[in-house]
Amino acid sequence: MKTGFDKFDKMDKTDRNAFYRTLVVVASLILIAWGCLVIVKPFIPALLLAIIFTLATWPAYTWLTAKLNDRKTLAAILMTIALSACFIVPLIFLGTSLAENFSRLYTGMIAPLMASPDSPPVWLSDIPVAGPYLQDLWMEYVATSLKESANLKEQVAPKLIAVGAMLGRGMLDVSLGVLIAFFLFRHGNSVARRVNHLITKFVGSRGQHLLLVSKQTLIGVIYGVLGTALAQGALAGIGFYIAGVPGATFLGFVTMIVSFIPMAPPLVWVPAAFWLFTNGDIGAGVFMSVWGLFVISGVDNIIRPYFISLGSSLPLPLIFLGVFGGVIAFGFIGLFIGPTLLTVAYALLIEWSTGDKKVTPANDPVVPKA
Repeated sequence: MKTGFDKFDKMDKTDRNAFYRTLVVVASLILIAWGCLVIVKPFIPALLLAIIFTLATWPAYTWLTAKLNDRKTLAAILMTIALSACFIVPLIFLGTSLAENFSRLYTGMIAPLMASPDSPPVWLSDIPVAGPYLQDLWMEYVATSLKESANLKEQVAPKLIAVGAMLGRGMLDVSLGVLIAFFLFRHGNSVARRVNHLITKFVGSRGQHLLLVSKQTLIGVIYGVLGTALAQGALAGIGFYIAGVPGATFLGFVTMIVSFIPMAPPLVWVPAAFWLFTNGDIGAGVFMSVWGLFVISGVDNIIRPYFISLGSSLPLPLIFLGVFGGVIAFGFIGLFIGPTLLTVAYALLIEWSTGDKKVTPANDPVVPKA
C-alpha cells in the first residue's frame, strides 16, 4: 500500500528543495503574522476606533482639504483637533465629574454601608414619596444580603478599581484613536486605493458592492445610533447644568448610555424634573420638563430616524448585543466599536446572501479618490 511518504521518497532533489523552500516561506510568514498580531493586539481597539472616526468624518475632511487648497497635512491636523475637542475634552470633564460623584457616593452610601450595613443611609428617608418604601426594601433585602456577605470592603473595592481601570483604558484608547486618525486622514486616499485594488483582485466587483454596503451601514450606525447617543448625552448634560441639577455631567453620561435604548432618555430627565419640583424649584422643573421633552427626546424622534435611513436597517437586538458585548470585549470604547462591527457584519451577511448585483461607477470606494 502506497503512502504519501512513498511519493515523497520518489521526488527528485529539485522538487524536494522547492518543497522545503515553500515550507520555510510559509512557516516564516505565519511567524511574522503571529508576531505582528501580538505587537498590534493592544492597539486593536484604538485602531478600530480610528477607522470609525475617519470614515464617519471623511466628507468633512474632503471639504476642508478643498477649502485649504489641497493642503492635506493642515486639513488632517485641523480634523484631529476637532476630534479631540469632540471626544477627548468631554472625557476629561466626565472623568472629573465621575471622581466628584464617586466621592459623594462613597461618603453617602459606601462608607455608611461598611460602618453599619444593618441601617439604611440617612438620605434614603429624605427621598420624596418613595423614601419610606425604599427604607423598607433596604431592610428586607439589602441589609439581609449584607449580613450574609463575608467582607463588604473586599467585595466592593475590586469592582470599583475595575470600573476605574476600564474608564482609564477607554480614555487612553480614545486618545490613541484620535492620534491614529490623523495618519488615516493624511494617507487615506492611498490606503483606499490599495484596499480597492486588493478587493477587486481577490473578490471582484461583488467585493466593491459589499464595500459600499459596509460604508453605508457604518454611516447609519455612527450617525443614527452613536451620534444621536452623544448628542442626547451632551444636550441632557447642558439641560441639567442650566436647571441646577447636581452631577449634570455624570447624568449626561448616563443619558448617553441609556439612549441606546429607544425612548429611554426620559428615565433620566423625568426623575430630575420631579426632583426639582419636589425641592420647590418650579421654574427649573418646568424648564427641565420642556427641555427634556422637546430637545433631548426630540433628538430620539427626529434626528435618529433620519440618519439611520442613510444606512441600512439596524436590528435593535443587534444594537444591544453590540453595546454590551463591545463594552465587555473592548471596555468603554466598545460603546462605539461593538454596534458598528456587528451591524456591518450583519449587513454584509444579508447582502452576500442576496446574490450578485451590478456595481455602477457611483458605487465606488470607501473614500473618494485623490
